[in-house]
Amino acid sequence: MDLVGSRARIDGMKRLTLILVLGAAALLPASAPAAGCRPLDCAPSGSSLGHGLYAVRPQGALGEVVVDNLRTGHMRYQLPQGILGGHVLVHQEQGGDGLAWFDTLTGRQIATASGAGFGELSLTGVSQDGMRAVLFRSSKTASRFAIVSPHARLKLVTLPTENWGFDALADSNLYLLHYLKNGYEVRRYDLARHRLVAQPLKDPHESSLIWGMAWSRVTSPDGRYVFTLYLGSDGGAMVHELDVRHGTARCVDLVGTGDFNLGTTYTMQLSPNGKTLWAVSPGFGWAVGIDVASARVLLAFRFRSTPAGVESPSASVSDISADGSRIAVALNGDVWLVNTHTRVARKLGNHPATAVAFAPGGGRLWIALGTKLTALRL
Repeated sequence: MDLVGSRARIDGMKRLTLILVLGAAALLPASAPAAGCRPLDCAPSGSSLGHGLYAVRPQGALGEVVVDNLRTGHMRYQLPQGILGGHVLVHQEQGGDGLAWFDTLTGRQIATASGAGFGELSLTGVSQDGMRAVLFRSSKTASRFAIVSPHARLKLVTLPTENWGFDALADSNLYLLHYLKNGYEVRRYDLARHRLVAQPLKDPHESSLIWGMAWSRVTSPDGRYVFTLYLGSDGGAMVHELDVRHGTARCVDLVGTGDFNLGTTYTMQLSPNGKTLWAVSPGFGWAVGIDVASARVLLAFRFRSTPAGVESPSASVSDISADGSRIAVALNGDVWLVNTHTRVARKLGNHPATAVAFAPGGGRLWIALGTKLTALRL
């Protein structure tokens, strides 16, 4: 397969001059959410919940959640700000001492937990199924994690120094980011044995040190895989594939480099069968299909892009059809329909969007702008 010299142009994340995630804010100007925020923080986004429902976050990853019916285009209900995991949203109540769990498929509150010390920590993540909350607080001398669930004893993890952050939680494995001088590593804390595993997780062919800025993230529906897109200062990008079931990690380089703003247009979608992760960049004009099992690029193809219109860090929003044959991508008012079978992409016109979603059956594409949905016939 000819990737037009992509390996020579990216040549791995290790050889790029990249910026650390802790200094990422310096790169992102204070502007409109879609143009100045990464999807992990404040860029508007949307995600499928299954069963014909779609969650839209107009104010970004930590804002309120609007759940829409993709059959009718009507809003079903609103959920408070919080963190999604599986079909559950966890919300930290005002004041911090209470937590509430919501079923995103019904909108109903399903559980609560409270503690006098919860207010000293902030909700930073949830388990892969959403039923455990992870609270966090750091000081100059220590990083403290509290794992809370409605029906289990509180678990506390304290690590020396402030240089720790949450990555994922599955079963008895707490995955953490350990920030170092020149990058960071993924470490595993064994909750059953109450110990930090000595060796960091790493790709067998790469260094354990990760460079760059975490830009966006996708989790497989079964919770096994966490895919994180990392960006370098020159736009070079890679996908970090974390298998939380087996405690392994792989790195996959993506096509395109030379412009940070173009790199920020990469968006990820996992095929419905969970076998292929698609990374699409309307800025670079590339669609890349990654085999999840082997963590290797299966194919990559070009499509007509508009790099001149990407003048600042810009988060794309996307959705994949139920049969995996089409990916809709919206960026800065433009919408593309990328066919993964024919390897052809066509522009659908100018439609400002904070999220996009295929209607059941695939005959319509919903364009979300704030909380309003508009149908686009395909």
